[in-house]
Amino acid sequence: MAEELIDLHILLDQIPTGVMVTDTDWRIRYVNDSVVRSVGRPQEEIVGEHLLVIASSYCKAESTGELLRMATKLTQKPPQESVVRRLPFHTADRRKFIRVQVQPYQPAPGVSGFVFLFRDATPEGEVDEMKNEFVSMASHEMRTPMTSIKGSLELLLGGYAGELPAEASELLGISLTAVDRLVRLINDLLDISKIESGKMELKLDRIDIGECIRKSMRSLRALAEALRVSIRSEQTDNLPRVLGDRDRLEQVITNLLSNALKYTPPESEVSILACSEDKAVRVTVRDQGPGIPPDQLEKVFGRFCQLAGAKKGSGLGLTICRALIEQHGGKIWVESELGRGARFQFELPTEPLE
Repeated sequence: MAEELIDLHILLDQIPTGVMVTDTDWRIRYVNDSVVRSVGRPQEEIVGEHLLVIASSYCKAESTGELLRMATKLTQKPPQESVVRRLPFHTADRRKFIRVQVQPYQPAPGVSGFVFLFRDATPEGEVDEMKNEFVSMASHEMRTPMTSIKGSLELLLGGYAGELPAEASELLGISLTAVDRLVRLINDLLDISKIESGKMELKLDRIDIGECIRKSMRSLRALAEALRVSIRSEQTDNLPRVLGDRDRLEQVITNLLSNALKYTPPESEVSILACSEDKAVRVTVRDQGPGIPPDQLEKVFGRFCQLAGAKKGSGLGLTICRALIEQHGGKIWVESELGRGARFQFELPTEPLE
């Protein structure tokens, strides 16, 4: 019996997901009917045009500019693997979320490019937004009493109410440690809520990443001494400045260093190296811990991720690090071998962000 063949283009035009294909120069080679309807221009006007031209035209009335910023970053640093983002899209008369997936492809030798998939993600975006608002509100409400409790415990331990029995001091010390952990968790929840809601604003300036490293090392001196672990810093000469938020980059470096200290055995060393790469500055934090299994490397940056044998924490620190570095237009990753420690690395561009 003869089989009836269906034209692939006809099939793609029937699905609600937007499909777009570009070449490696970001010239659009194909769009399905869903993209044509969204852009509001005939297919012949879209095909052959540059991605950024179509994106800027489509986003003309969009208030947040997230979709255009994503397209710009993609053209500056083409992805080597699949990238998925859910982006807010706000105009004067509508508000929604769009899920964008970009996948490199090479169907034949000498033929390559990128496939874009666009899907409406408004329902899940709205649910996440409500969840973030609740977490933010609850965290704010908890931070004030926790700060008060922390201050009271510190006063008692400092002798404000007179000398305390040894047993009472020990119990208050345990309570203060628990309160410190709760305060850190609350601050992490507030940070992740700001990041995911797009309310994390960066105060960008040309900064010396070496100075950020030195300040972070000073803040961790007491922890390093308590754990009997040393921190060694190296920096190449004439390291270019990066465009970034000083406080947030210090937060990233401090988090990576504190993690490395916790996993490194006593009488060992944690190293941090800053060097210049092609139009970027790379920072590498190396520990001498047990290492991370290969199948867990991509999971360490996930929210509330706790690997086997992990130290106690909120599970949000590395998630926040990744979000902050990506918000700076950079990238962060980890390399590790079991029994030979881990190397957390991030790169920041030395040229101004678009």
